[in-house]
Amino acid sequence: MSVLKKPEVTAQFSKHYLAAHADFGELELDDNDPRHEMVKRHNPRKLRPVLVFLDGSGKEVARLTGGLRTTEDALLLDRYVAEKHYLKGGDFAAFRKAQKG
Repeated sequence: MSVLKKPEVTAQFSKHYLAAHADFGELELDDNDPRHEMVKRHNPRKLRPVLVFLDGSGKEVARLTGGLRTTEDALLLDRYVAEKHYLKGGDFAAFRKAQKG
């Protein structure tokens, strides 16, 4: 079961975020396609999975490439974004390391 489908993770993420799913892995866009810039901005190397968190203004505040392996990490990511730890400087990896001691 995917970590994001675990009930405790789903509950927290549903409480704090609106989710959108997009799979650009098979998408071939030429430079004239208006979607090309959006894909380049949010996933320039077409890595999957990528979780991108945007604030109310559409500004990216957090990004996780490579997915989540544990429920604990998913809940820490929720805290990092929901409690706005990104404003204190440092990325999620640094926050996770500090929380785990």
